[in-house]
Amino acid sequence: MPSTVNNAKWPHTFEQPISYAPLVQLSNNNWVVPQHFLRYKHTLQSVNEVLSNISFPAHFRVLAAERNEQVYLQVAILNPDNYQSNGPNKESIKLLFGRRWYVEDNLPTSELIQTAFLALKVAREHEVRELIKFKHTRGTSTPFNNHHDLPLMAQNAELVMLDDNDFRHVEDVVTSCMFAGSAIKLSAVDKIDDTTILYQVQLTCENCQLNEFNNTSVSFLAKDTSSNQFLHGLVDALIKVSNEYVSEHFKYNELARFSKQISVERIGELSIKLRSHNALRLCSLGEQHANQLNFEIDSGRAPNGCSSEISGFLAAHGVERPQNAHLYTNQFSV
Repeated sequence: MPSTVNNAKWPHTFEQPISYAPLVQLSNNNWVVPQHFLRYKHTLQSVNEVLSNISFPAHFRVLAAERNEQVYLQVAILNPDNYQSNGPNKESIKLLFGRRWYVEDNLPTSELIQTAFLALKVAREHEVRELIKFKHTRGTSTPFNNHHDLPLMAQNAELVMLDDNDFRHVEDVVTSCMFAGSAIKLSAVDKIDDTTILYQVQLTCENCQLNEFNNTSVSFLAKDTSSNQFLHGLVDALIKVSNEYVSEHFKYNELARFSKQISVERIGELSIKLRSHNALRLCSLGEQHANQLNFEIDSGRAPNGCSSEISGFLAAHGVERPQNAHLYTNQFSV
């Protein structure tokens, strides 16, 4: 087997090995080029090609689009109206779109896949937050949603900060909570120590579009017995359930990369294999091309037009010249 790759034989046009890129033989006898020896040139077509190999169930779809020659990802969601007074109604489906996630043309394909993964997690978290409702004496709210006016809240902080009148019993607060239009029940409360409480909560929803929550029990820790700590612990626990669902069901070429079925130790062993000097056996020309590629990638990371902000950031931390200042000489003064 040759020690370097002939670029003309590489299968993808959007990623190409550098000259004299090393070939590494894995323990299953396959020969590969590690991703840190590849140059990337993504287009809308190549991004769509990568997305076509991603699978994820339910009512979420990661799309690629382009605006002003800038490619971006966006999650499309088929979603019932979470703000109906009687809870989400599957008969009133809306088509919604999440935030845009911009894709650099030289983004490694693995990082592109992980951007899609993160976009799905954030889109689902947005939905989870809207499904938690709180009943007040004069109406019902979704206090954890992402649409509250933060500048207004910051200008009127005294209206939202915790005070001595807010300490209600958790048992009373639970009766005011709903998730996906159904009641939440407190199953168990255990004191672990003087500063830690373990709560177990039963969700009673049966038709939630996020089906991992249907008739599900969740447990979480809180720092004290206050209702505010309980509510924050509850939303964190529900978001964790959603994130774990994405980790187990998000697949690229049928591999659930972030699943707990993936062996942590084996990933570590594979990483060492792909980066070990003994396995790579780079020639001097290969080292030159690899160093040049690393320089191009790292130096291109610096944001344009932020010279004064970066200088101030360094000065605020007492850093006169960072160790890698040579990478950014064309971007800002360090």
